[in-house]
Amino acid sequence: MSDADLWWRTLADGPLLLALFDDQDRLQMANPAYRASWGLAPSATPTWAELARAALAAGRGPAWTAPQLEREVAHRGKLTQHAFEQTWRDGRRLWWVEMRTAEGGLVCTGLDLSAVSRSRSATPARLLGAQAGRELLQTLLADPRVWPLCLTTLPADTSAATVLARIRGDDACAQLEDGRLLVMLPCTGPAQATMLAGRLGAAAMTEVQWGETAADLLLRV
Repeated sequence: MSDADLWWRTLADGPLLLALFDDQDRLQMANPAYRASWGLAPSATPTWAELARAALAAGRGPAWTAPQLEREVAHRGKLTQHAFEQTWRDGRRLWWVEMRTAEGGLVCTGLDLSAVSRSRSATPARLLGAQAGRELLQTLLADPRVWPLCLTTLPADTSAATVLARIRGDDACAQLEDGRLLVMLPCTGPAQATMLAGRLGAAAMTEVQWGETAADLLLRV
């Protein structure tokens, strides 16, 4: 394999989200990371509007509402070059760069910013919403300095104020869509997490496994 072939294979199979759309904004090529993020089959070639609307209907992709999506569709590709940050429902923060080709197509490159650590000390001891909680959880999952990492959940009728008063300074609490409270316990092994969960009145503790995403993890808590 030549150096050039190795370079392109690294791009194709790597973590960057890469895609090429034609001048009608129909997908021509995309690497596995891009297709997996949008839930696209290997041979699917939808327009960008079609794939975005399908993602919204499936509850995946960017954390936008239907009106916000339609505004995105209306304004997409108006600039020769466009760079922006985007929050996704699975908790990731993606940095996108879109560039118009000489043929009128659009090259899209997405970079996951979740691994860029944000200071937990800058997050006040407050109850986070579901989306903000997923974003923080994804950040913790990508930061090896907070491992071991454990989670615990409490019933929907639990007093958030009581939980916030009992958690440690580096812990965080978010309310999930079903009303349950999710407590994130960074730098905490299973034994200590079980003890802390008992102090909070939680029935169970979940030990996080390296490589899990926030979306996968929340399915088993």
